[in-house]
Amino acid sequence: MNTRANGAESLSTTGISGNSPRAQLVSLAQLRPDLKNARKRTERSYGLIKNSLEEFGAARSIVIDETGTVLAGNGTVEAAADAGIERVLVVPADGNTLVAVQRTDLSDRQKRRYAIADNRASDLSEWDASTLSELVEEDPDLHLDSFFTEEELDGLMADLATEEGQGDEEKGKSQGKLEVKLTFEDVSDFDTFLQTLQQLSAALPKLRTTEQRLQFILDQYLSSV
Repeated sequence: MNTRANGAESLSTTGISGNSPRAQLVSLAQLRPDLKNARKRTERSYGLIKNSLEEFGAARSIVIDETGTVLAGNGTVEAAADAGIERVLVVPADGNTLVAVQRTDLSDRQKRRYAIADNRASDLSEWDASTLSELVEEDPDLHLDSFFTEEELDGLMADLATEEGQGDEEKGKSQGKLEVKLTFEDVSDFDTFLQTLQQLSAALPKLRTTEQRLQFILDQYLSSV
């Protein structure tokens, strides 16, 4: 159950005994995913995280805010639920002290396998260009160039343009096919149209969309009749 403190929703916690009296135990179900997380988990990365949790157990910390929203480690939280992990040990911190998870039960081989699995899972994830773009629109001072080079940002924006183009194409398909019917009064008009098609073939490298090509045909044809 969540409680409210100072007008903000916070986690309901239960104190535990031990050397760290400030640590609190909460249910994994209380944590909330970051709905604007710009890091996308692929099927492979998610599977690797889940397999690691099942093979080695929980072995890294995540970061949450005062409401239980996950700032870092969304993939770990999601996979932990599927791996049967139900509890979270919350250690309050102010940023001046590193929080380390100490495991003393792993063999040398398990340590090596875990280290590889942890790093490989990050490699297999991807950036969500659409979400990054939305975050910048909401906060222009976010300054993505602090995290990406200009070349990397150009690549992300190119990916976004491709995704939007594919979305428009799928939308067009869902709305039905575009049919154009042309009627020619005589053979000379038809010959003119064929010449226009030949001109279109030469112009194709510059005309990338169906709309551009169709407009080109109509413009050329109407200007010649």
